[in-house]
Amino acid sequence: MDERAVAPVVAAMLLLVVLVTFLSAYNAVVVPSFKQQAEVEHLHAVEESFLAFGSDMTTAAALKRDLQLSKRIPLGGGETGLDPVRSAGTLRVDPGGTLANVTLDGKPPYNCSLVNFSYTPNGNFWRDQGYTWQYGYTNVTGAGGLRTPLEYADMDEVSRVLAENSSFAASLIDIEPEGTRGGACTAVRITLVTFEAGEHAFTSGSGVATLSLDASVEEIPITLADSTLEIAINTTLPVPLNAPLLEKCNRRLQEMNETYTNINYIPSEEGTAMLSFEGDVPGVTLRRVRVVVSAR
Repeated sequence: MDERAVAPVVAAMLLLVVLVTFLSAYNAVVVPSFKQQAEVEHLHAVEESFLAFGSDMTTAAALKRDLQLSKRIPLGGGETGLDPVRSAGTLRVDPGGTLANVTLDGKPPYNCSLVNFSYTPNGNFWRDQGYTWQYGYTNVTGAGGLRTPLEYADMDEVSRVLAENSSFAASLIDIEPEGTRGGACTAVRITLVTFEAGEHAFTSGSGVATLSLDASVEEIPITLADSTLEIAINTTLPVPLNAPLLEKCNRRLQEMNETYTNINYIPSEEGTAMLSFEGDVPGVTLRRVRVVVSAR
């Protein structure tokens, strides 16, 4: 056998082995690292959108007027020039419970309700990190139901901040009386913010979804018969949103009692603020701010 003929074949085989080894290492190490980096950037975009839309929620509660806001959220990510395959995700809006009930004349109450919205990854190239907004703050979620506050050190700090200084909770109910100081209260306007999940409250895939809110205002005139106003705050929520809201309502009712002659303030039981009108009963207008939150 001519060794000069065998040598090129051996060299070619060695070159092929090196090339296959390089490609295997590239696919096993380099490509996954690129996809992980792309996924990190994708989740960072989701995080920014959640924080921005959370701010939109507090803005809608504070402004209390007709308003439409939206944020685009990429459901999937992780694509690279060498591997265009994307992960996927799910975006949904769910009811978040009732924060307060406003009862006038003992009739069925008008409720101040909340929602939460969440992003759950599927087939993530980095780690299964999602996000949930509820009660005015955002959680980072993980596999096995793990969750931790995004902008706070722990839940103790979340509870402390929400109990001591929650402008979001305090903005959900306003009580505005009219009349002459030292005289009778002639009118009361109660503004109540209600968050609801929209007809489209779920979407999934690997494309781009949209979180949106549509705030509308309705004014409902109410004629009082038994002359009572009661605000019952839900004290069973997992975070103490009730504290700043109850404090605000009690303070306003106490101020009305001290200002007008036809108002009798009833010291509240835990979670309840109440007053009654004596003599001249003012007209009441319920200003209902309905905020519909959708995912599509």
